Amino acid sequence: MADYSGGAAVPYLTIDSIDWDQSGDGLPHAIPELQGQLPESGKLARRLPGPDRSDYFLVVLQKPLRFHPQPDFDWTRGQPEFRSRDDAGEFLWIYAVIVCSLAMGTQIHRGMKSFPVQLALVIDNTVGRDETLAFEKCEYAGQALVTDLPEMPE
Repeated sequence: MADYSGGAAVPYLTIDSIDWDQSGDGLPHAIPELQGQLPESGKLARRLPGPDRSDYFLVVLQKPLRFHPQPDFDWTRGQPEFRSRDDAGEFLWIYAVIVCSLAMGTQIHRGMKSFPVQLALVIDNTVGRDETLAFEKCEYAGQALVTDLPEMPE
């Protein structure tokens, strides 16, 4: 397994909860929908440096999340095969998220429990092929708590 943070391999994590970002950023309308689908586990696929910091991580989810965007959402940002519809309207299947530690200077690490992170939904699934994180391929959702897992649950 790859070494992700300061010598501690953290191959899997659980997103325990998500909440709106009190600074006013994020997706406050989507928090109840996303929270209702948690906890959800995922595999840390790779580290992606971003334009503002080097410690973003791509997490591939065990099960996809549903995300119903606001009416002004630009549907061309994602691939059409990840769009669907239910009684609440059109939505995107989210197969991966981006996380980074909430506080600069702290790191995702082995043994973390309810560790605070910033979480973004991957809208354009080509992000996994990129050398650096392109923010336009994601939608910042809010602040989340994650826990290290020794292995992926079934």
